[in-house]
Amino acid sequence: MSLVVIAGAAGLVWWGWFVLGFLEEPSAVDRVRAALIVIGGGSIAAGFAGAGLGAVMLIASRPSQKSPRT
Repeated sequence: MSLVVIAGAAGLVWWGWFVLGFLEEPSAVDRVRAALIVIGGGSIAAGFAGAGLGAVMLIASRPSQKSPRT
């Protein structure tokens, strides 16, 4: 499950990068530019948050270092 979260986070970061690439277009002015920044920046922020959550899930799911009970 944690790998799915990390893969989704990578997709969100890629999507945010893609959307922010449209800031160079001549039509990206005023409200359109603001929308691109909000959508792209929000996607990248959510992607990094998801990657952190996925990493925590991976670390938490490791088998413990304790010896098994007998």
